[in-house]
Amino acid sequence: MALYPLWFVLIASVSNPSDIFLGRVFVIPSGLNLEAYEKLWNTPKIWTGYRNSILYTAVGTLINLTVTLPAAFALSRKALPGRGIISMFFIFTMIFSGGLIPTFMLVRSLHMVDSIWALVIPGALSAFNMLIAKSFFEGGIPESIYEAAIIDGASKFQFFFRFALPLSKAMIAVIFLYYALSHWNDYFTALIYIRTPDKQPLTIIISQLVATVDTTLLETMPSEEAYHLLMERSLMKYAVVFVGAIPMILLYPFLQKYLIQGVMLGAVKG
Repeated sequence: MALYPLWFVLIASVSNPSDIFLGRVFVIPSGLNLEAYEKLWNTPKIWTGYRNSILYTAVGTLINLTVTLPAAFALSRKALPGRGIISMFFIFTMIFSGGLIPTFMLVRSLHMVDSIWALVIPGALSAFNMLIAKSFFEGGIPESIYEAAIIDGASKFQFFFRFALPLSKAMIAVIFLYYALSHWNDYFTALIYIRTPDKQPLTIIISQLVATVDTTLLETMPSEEAYHLLMERSLMKYAVVFVGAIPMILLYPFLQKYLIQGVMLGAVKG
């Protein structure tokens, strides 16, 4: 049942639009209409947004993991001075934030408006994901392995890269997916900071396409042309939503074997 909404979007994008409006499309498509995908293929704006979203997601997720994993590992070490106080600072950010206006003023003062950095730097670390990683490093990696590595002469950095990360594939996969989905679906941040149309991500393009047609424009058009325009835009909405979901659909099978184990990392253990 969880896949049905996506399946409906797919069959609706290739069905007869009048049958969709009449509620005749449920499980199988009505006819075969590829007009929406033809128009989508010939719309450069869509592919520009696609390219931007892939770039923002890749760079943002890489920065997220680069910041989150070392921070979580450091806080998982009981020998870290001030470990509890530092952890409280992270937890504090989960409850209180500076707000939209102070954040915007900070981003503007750093000259990051209308650039990729406005989308990937302010949210470089999620305290929630960091605490999940910290919990795994504490309970998922036996302390005896750490002690043995240190006795054999490994430094903390060597233990982190050679032991901690390879033993944490499930946790890394889950956090990677959380961050990637967050960047791919991000709409509000791009709406605030991205001004240049060629830098807009796919979420902004989709929102523009699914926006309601101007009723004033429809009133000035003949009824047949207005109906055709509504049908055309309806198919385009379904098509662009499905195309926008493809990267995450393709990513899921590669991470699936880690998700069953990793999704329970934040659960309460008895």
